[in-house]
Amino acid sequence: MPIIGLGVKRMRGQGIKDLIINSIKIGYRHFDYAADYKNETEVGEAFKEAFDTGFVKREDLFITTKLWNSDHGHVVEACKDSLKKLQLDYLDLYLVHFPVATRHTGVGTTDSALGEDGVLDIDTTISLETTWHAMEGLVSSGLVRSIGINNYDIFLNRDCLAYSKIKPAVNQIETHSTSKQKSITPNKILTCN
Repeated sequence: MPIIGLGVKRMRGQGIKDLIINSIKIGYRHFDYAADYKNETEVGEAFKEAFDTGFVKREDLFITTKLWNSDHGHVVEACKDSLKKLQLDYLDLYLVHFPVATRHTGVGTTDSALGEDGVLDIDTTISLETTWHAMEGLVSSGLVRSIGINNYDIFLNRDCLAYSKIKPAVNQIETHSTSKQKSITPNKILTCN
């Protein structure tokens, strides 16, 4: 997995296609997306153009996308939907975006799963362990090469390591100047492998 990657949260239209093509031309090989970013279709069009014009071969890229909260009970269908939109046969890395399952709003949608009271409608019938085992099935079926977690704290990370047959390849954590993860400090980072 290349260390530096390009993420394109909520970018849309021709701008995202141009960004991806130009990023490939200057050497980017890791691309990070998510169903929630609502741009997998445009990203897929950019990849197709890059492959068709010979800028790069599929096997030279490392492509990551993420399972949305409302699809924890529909892992295979959600992965296939992302693959179709991205115009790919497989993913290099598929992540559980957040460690919470919400009411299903339909594969391919990332509509808010808010209850009538405006509070997130958590689906308590789907455990993170169940979701993880479905993710492991994606590796077995060849739809993804590796799987990982996203936004898991140290306790959820330890739980996942305990019940997983295939260990998470990565725990991607959002951290930047406006989103500091106080519970994750250098002496508290738990590696997955």
